[in-house]
Amino acid sequence: MSDARHTVIIGTGSYVPPEAVPNASFLDHEFCDAQGKSFEKPNEEIISLFEAITDIRERRYAPAGQVASDIACLAAQDALDSSDLDPETLDYLILAHNFGDMQTAGGRTDMVPSLASRVKQKLGIRNPNAIAYDIIFGCPGWLQGVIQADYFLRSGDAKRALVIGVDALSRICDPHDRDSMIYADGAGATLLEAV
Repeated sequence: MSDARHTVIIGTGSYVPPEAVPNASFLDHEFCDAQGKSFEKPNEEIISLFEAITDIRERRYAPAGQVASDIACLAAQDALDSSDLDPETLDYLILAHNFGDMQTAGGRTDMVPSLASRVKQKLGIRNPNAIAYDIIFGCPGWLQGVIQADYFLRSGDAKRALVIGVDALSRICDPHDRDSMIYADGAGATLLEAV
């Protein structure tokens, strides 16, 4: 009989902002190439091709006044609610993001203190042994957070971990870049436990 520890998912949560931004919102943008020259194709054609390739018809943007750590907190609370877990029993709170808290498009990024510690405070977690830290890891950040949490859980260093992936990419979009149509805002959270 093996006494190896395994990691299981005991709860998940998410937050999708309410503001839907359809592809038609990009009709009046001036899309430019890498040299800053406007594309000759009309925006209708660019947007139609984008939708055909990606199947993206709309994206969601966070409202003014809501930053990445707010969105992350909402997803985390949803995960906690789905599991009925006492947040004071968390050993780790790992938050993956790319740009920190930004109040407005093109604004100044704010990463100190860490977004994970902000979420811990917003959730009202008082346990000083619950370690909260950020991962700045690009697109696979949430996955890297799960890999790290799995290590802590399987090694016996921890019993429970909350991993959150969040970004408010609408705040960093270049309106002249066609790729800006891909970016959106939102968060997902996963509660992991060692068994």
